[in-house]
Amino acid sequence: MASDITKEVSRDYGVLIEEEGIALRGLFIIDPSGIVRYSVVHDLNVGRNVDETLRVLKALETGGLCPVNWEEGEDLL
Repeated sequence: MASDITKEVSRDYGVLIEEEGIALRGLFIIDPSGIVRYSVVHDLNVGRNVDETLRVLKALETGGLCPVNWEEGEDLL
């Protein structure tokens, strides 16, 4: 994972708290065309969930409409 020393990335994606020079915990899934397909931003005291990120990525990769709590291998809507 690359570091955002210049704060350019965190500024571009709206997670930088300029006054404090720190970034909120942002996670973005960006497709090969550069389109943000998923984003979530947590406060500094909340961690991200790797399993949920992978679930969302798999859902996006189906190209279909996934229902609430969808898991890989389940039917699409």
